[in-house]
Amino acid sequence: MTPFARLSVCLTDRSAARSAARFAAATAFAGLAFASAAQAQTDPQRVYRCPDNSYTNDLSEVKAKNCKLIDNANVSILSSPGMPPKVIGSGSKPSERSAAPSGNADARVAPSTQKERDQEARRILEQELQQQQARLEQQLKDYNNGQPAYLPSERIAGGGVKGGEYAQRVATMKDQIAMTQANIAALQRELQKYPQ
Repeated sequence: MTPFARLSVCLTDRSAARSAARFAAATAFAGLAFASAAQAQTDPQRVYRCPDNSYTNDLSEVKAKNCKLIDNANVSILSSPGMPPKVIGSGSKPSERSAAPSGNADARVAPSTQKERDQEARRILEQELQQQQARLEQQLKDYNNGQPAYLPSERIAGGGVKGGEYAQRVATMKDQIAMTQANIAALQRELQKYPQ
């Protein structure tokens, strides 16, 4: 082998080694980036209520604002006409968010505005509570202490009944009553947060 060929093989081996090292470093960096991104920045299964009456599932915001977990969170988010909607769990940093003034003094709401918001929230919760209470009343009436009236589809020719279908319907009614009672309890807990 000529000296030039040896030098060429040596250089090829070195560049291949460098390429392999770069590839390994890039793979390791990508793995670390993926692992850090995979760590939960948001929790899509839970919703938290913050002291400033905002809702989020962004875990960094939950820690920063000392937000509390909401039980049975069926939250509907409505945006005011003058406010852009907030994307929950966007994972963006405060510097990446809109160029709103920073600082607690600038972020505070006037007491009269907050009182109006609280009154509106209370009104909506009271309406929903009344609807759920009316629904529970009707469900209990239909349930008839576990002895609801048989439906025509549950009757068999000759005077018998389809016991399995009837029992399944009674169990479903009982589950629906329990869910409505849980909704009422959750609404009552929320109402306690808004003074009259």
